[in-house]
Amino acid sequence: MSIRALILGASGYGGGELLRLLAGHPEVSSLRGVSRNHASKPFHLVHPNLRGLLEGTFDATPDWAWLAQSEHPVCFAAMPHGELAKQLPTLESAWAEAGLTDRLTLIDLSGDFRLADAEAFAKHYGQSHPNPAGLGTFTYGLADAFPEAVQGQRRIANPGCFATALQLGLRPLAGLAIPHVSAFAITGSSGSGMAPSETTHHPTRATDFRAYKALVHQHQGEVEQLCSQLGMDTTVAFIPHSAPIVRGIFATLQFQLPEGVDGVGLQQRIQEAYAGRPFVRLVEGSPKVAAATGSNFVDIGFAVEGREAAIFVALDNLLKGMAGQAVQNMNLALGLSEKAGLWFAGGYPG
Repeated sequence: MSIRALILGASGYGGGELLRLLAGHPEVSSLRGVSRNHASKPFHLVHPNLRGLLEGTFDATPDWAWLAQSEHPVCFAAMPHGELAKQLPTLESAWAEAGLTDRLTLIDLSGDFRLADAEAFAKHYGQSHPNPAGLGTFTYGLADAFPEAVQGQRRIANPGCFATALQLGLRPLAGLAIPHVSAFAITGSSGSGMAPSETTHHPTRATDFRAYKALVHQHQGEVEQLCSQLGMDTTVAFIPHSAPIVRGIFATLQFQLPEGVDGVGLQQRIQEAYAGRPFVRLVEGSPKVAAATGSNFVDIGFAVEGREAAIFVALDNLLKGMAGQAVQNMNLALGLSEKAGLWFAGGYPG
């Protein structure tokens, strides 16, 4: 299979990870990255880890004619939230002119099309959707839980990083009478992107620890969407925290087990939920963020004391929570091995 891949927004952290992963993908024959702000600059000036590994420069605009020459054209949108939704009508016209409309696989890494409902989007993002006609036209790509949903799809919404962790923790609880889950999660500074602000700049958080967007984080909408999809009558109280690390997410989901379910039963549910899933690793007790960062793996553990229970999830926010899952979704959509371009461990310690 011959894949040409084009990345919109290739200069951000997610775009850089896509360049790195796709440069080593066995089925990607050619790769281009678009960045208006860094046009004509070599990739390694923005992503220094790519020096000597990936030749090329950022394009100012996408070359759709070049992409249309591919047997399997793929576009990754790694732009800021809202950009793809605003640009989609113009992009669709350009794709039609280039003969890409029915052949292009589009994978969006932003939050623009993760939710299918305009009211839910307005509630969780605090604004009306810029392109409501596009809602519901993307398949939600939670690759490790629902791989079959992504197979053969042309438009895929990549889940959020926190949402990936929380949903993978919740998935084994489907069918249980659990009315409430308390979710405590931490993330590293890279999750806020390249542009620093007073609250996200690493020097202001390197020795700090705090909660933010308590109970109102936008990824809550994806979690509620999953609960509805699975028929779970469960409320999830989610409080994210800013941690003094660069990469990684660690989530703790705490709840009470219903009568008749013990630790053995919970372990069996987790094992059954992820049987045969190559990137989900079950660990004893608590997983370690450092063991998951730098990879597309997600590590899941649990603890039970009486009826009190907790599920722990650790992953890399830029890979499993972003670019790695996007490449995994591409593999699924095109009928490739999920492991293609992703089967490697991160460094340890992180």
